[in-house]
Amino acid sequence: MGSLCRLRVSAAHCGGPRRNQKVFFNESREVREVNENKETKAAAQDSEFSLSAVPESERKSYISLTIIWTGFVFVIVSMMAGGTLAVGLDFKHVIYATLIGNVFLCLIAVAVSVIASKTGLTFALLTRYSFGTMGSKLASIFVPIVNIGWYTIQAATYGHFVATALGLGEVGEAICMVLSAIAMGAFAFYGVKAITILGYVAIPAIVFLSIATTIRSMGVLGSWEALMAYRPSAPMTLAAGVTTVIGAWILSTATCIADIMRYARSTKEAVASALTGLLFGNILMIVCGAIATIAMNDYDLTNVLLGFGLVIPALILMTTNIFTTNVANLYSTSLNLANSFKAGRNKTLIVVIAISALATLLKPYQVDFFYSFLNVLGNIVPPLAGIILADYFIIHRGRYTSLESAGFVKWNAIPWISWIVSAVLVYVIPWGLPSLNSLVLGALLYTVLMLVTGKNNEMLKREAN
Repeated sequence: MGSLCRLRVSAAHCGGPRRNQKVFFNESREVREVNENKETKAAAQDSEFSLSAVPESERKSYISLTIIWTGFVFVIVSMMAGGTLAVGLDFKHVIYATLIGNVFLCLIAVAVSVIASKTGLTFALLTRYSFGTMGSKLASIFVPIVNIGWYTIQAATYGHFVATALGLGEVGEAICMVLSAIAMGAFAFYGVKAITILGYVAIPAIVFLSIATTIRSMGVLGSWEALMAYRPSAPMTLAAGVTTVIGAWILSTATCIADIMRYARSTKEAVASALTGLLFGNILMIVCGAIATIAMNDYDLTNVLLGFGLVIPALILMTTNIFTTNVANLYSTSLNLANSFKAGRNKTLIVVIAISALATLLKPYQVDFFYSFLNVLGNIVPPLAGIILADYFIIHRGRYTSLESAGFVKWNAIPWISWIVSAVLVYVIPWGLPSLNSLVLGALLYTVLMLVTGKNNEMLKREAN
């Protein structure tokens, strides 16, 4: 009898859990279905994958990536950077500064491209692993602020060129600059597709303009010897020249390139695309800009192009070229702000375009402002790149937990301390190459502080759980 009772009790206990388990599985299935429906709706609203990794089915070929990235790099502003170098360096040292600066940029671009292609994440989302969820939102605001600065400079440059070419005067220039910012912004609403199409048009156009400008410049100079005999009017150090080159593209190679290379089908294609754009596009543009400035003894690119009689060709080519880069700038800005605020990408774009349109009235295309802007970027942005690279390759040993399954801390003060201290030390101790110093300092400080405080173990465990 006792055995029978025990058998009945056991059966009752076994039956209870099975029924509960069945209910649990049904509820779990319903929860999964609800979550999947939410994810599907979110994916439909986020066609640019601003809040998720790019799936394998949406990855793009080397050709597509190279067109987008090279179109981004082939920009009139790089010619302006070359002109800035020529104001302070002879041509031989312009070449040295250009090569050294681009080697530095290539190393960063390759490292960031590797991370982006493996994770499929935007730069803004990558910062969550080092800065935390709330810290990432604040860090993500920095990139748009600088990008808006670039966007404004290029829109103002284009508006200035149009107004000068057509003789519209001060009021006409102001109107042209504002309209330029608005018109370029319209293309950013169409995302990667618009950038790709513009790239196919802009790349041949800017190559033609660069070659035509160089040919006219050499015609004015008369010989190679005359070019090499040039002496600058306001000499600068080679280190300052290298910082100028790095400042022109450090933001893009450290941050924006991730937003493009996350679409790469493989790490190899991402690296190849990154190198193609910088080694071919950026070097060509800087050198051509320097030669033109030396020939015409004028750093204002608008005056140089008009002086060569390239009014109509330059107007057409600058339109396609600046539009391509500025659309990409605004696209990257919208992705970063999507990580910082709850507002949709399109609403964010409208606000950014309005701010930039008004900012063009400050005439940021002028060389003094431009040089100062590049110099600041060349010192402040590298520590951020150093922190991201150290976090991925050293702290996380080259592998991030997937965004969906990772549990992030809200705030991590260490990257902020590392970033600020590195930037300040570079200004206080002006030694060697500032951009390289700040990059190494940022990476070193972040790594040491994470290991000493044991913060790396805490964050890794949280992400794994």
